Amino acid sequence: MVETKRLILKPLTYKQLVKYIENDNSLEEELKLNKTTRTISSELKEALEKTILPNVADETKNYLYSTLWTAISKADNKMIGDLCIIGEPNPKGEIEIGYGTYNEFQGKGYMSEMVGGIIEWTKTQPLVKSITASTEKTNLASFKVLQNNGFIIISETETTFNWALQLSKRNLIVYIATSLDGYIAKPNDDLSFLSMVEQEEQDYGYEEFVKTIDTVILGRKTYDKVKSMGIDFPHGDKEVYIISRTPKQDLETIKYYSGDLKSLVSRLKSQAGKHIYCDGGSEIVNELLKEDLIDEFIISIIPILVGNGTKLFNDGRPEQKLELVSVKSFEKGLAQLHYKRIKYQ
Repeated sequence: MVETKRLILKPLTYKQLVKYIENDNSLEEELKLNKTTRTISSELKEALEKTILPNVADETKNYLYSTLWTAISKADNKMIGDLCIIGEPNPKGEIEIGYGTYNEFQGKGYMSEMVGGIIEWTKTQPLVKSITASTEKTNLASFKVLQNNGFIIISETETTFNWALQLSKRNLIVYIATSLDGYIAKPNDDLSFLSMVEQEEQDYGYEEFVKTIDTVILGRKTYDKVKSMGIDFPHGDKEVYIISRTPKQDLETIKYYSGDLKSLVSRLKSQAGKHIYCDGGSEIVNELLKEDLIDEFIISIIPILVGNGTKLFNDGRPEQKLELVSVKSFEKGLAQLHYKRIKYQ
């Protein structure tokens, strides 16, 4: 099952597909849903009976790549549309999708949300490298769905556009330390409380973490603070983006960026490479949170209540569910929490 903000995407079993074809609300009754008015076209019925049902019944195949995924509106408790993956990944890791919403639910952005949800699910499938789809050139709504989800046109015929989306496996990770009451610095950018957990030959996993990244994003204030400490910049071997309101000249691997933060992160995630590290500060972290761009949080809790200063998390953000990956405790009282963002279930 996949869950988005407004929808639940449920893959149907063989018996549920049979009820879907019968279209007598028996499927809705089984799923405890309100009745939906839907029409099954002759083309879809033929595909269900001749292709989809036999493939789902084939125990040598993963039925998730053959069945219909029905989209259920949380608010209405109704089926509002369907999405189908047309077969298992080919040797290149490609899958093809088709999708549609029922008439009464069109024009509400559900198709874009359905496709977005299945994209998040496919990112968890190691064999899937890209998603393809085809749309008629006259079907503006359908190809806007694909455009909204980052697909690009790779070819066309006289009547259709063929689209593809290369899946990104790069995560944006926040790795940061905070006091128990949620401050990353005391007033005047005072970081002295971090020293209370310093320990010889103990880096709290940092060395291993930086092996997993090749790109760093940080705010200009954070960069200036590091420079003021009189130490070598620790990310000289990485591709670094310093987020600044004022454009500045780039320095070797360091690039100053004053454009749209979401566009930058989306571009980086679409490229091949290791993970992306957000090294602060609070302003950048919270801008990323507003756009739901952070995939993982590794937060080291320092055993102190500082009472005032710079908060790690500000108010006014959308709710975001997390999955606990690990908890580690250390001799000096530091506790390290590793969470991943849940964008599907």
